[in-house]
Amino acid sequence: MSRTITRSTPGPVGTVYLLHFDHPYQHARHYTGWTDDLLDRLDRHARGCGARLMNVISGAGIGFVLVRVCEGTRATERAIKNCGGAVRYCPACTPRPRNGHWGPLPADLTPRYYPYAPRAPYFIPLPASERQASS
Repeated sequence: MSRTITRSTPGPVGTVYLLHFDHPYQHARHYTGWTDDLLDRLDRHARGCGARLMNVISGAGIGFVLVRVCEGTRATERAIKNCGGAVRYCPACTPRPRNGHWGPLPADLTPRYYPYAPRAPYFIPLPASERQASS
């Protein structure tokens, strides 16, 4: 006998997004995520906060670009991740990307680029010429 598990509430609707990395990190070239506040989440990713993969690429000096968005729930995000092959849906990697769960690319989507921004060190040493002048 097979059991079907149904979820009574699909969860809150938010934004599912696809990020394309400037350079691959080992095997990873993309990150798919869900949020209810996209701009805040992207800013946190740029600072290396949040998802472990985004923390690691920040530490490796890799920037990223927001390339796709769609409305959905965490279940939508999971379905997209389970399909795998983000490169097939990425307009930065593929000349004619598939739509799949994403739907067509919005005409007004401007790719938003987040270059690698190193975290400010606590101590910034002065160059040798400035150290000698201040002595």
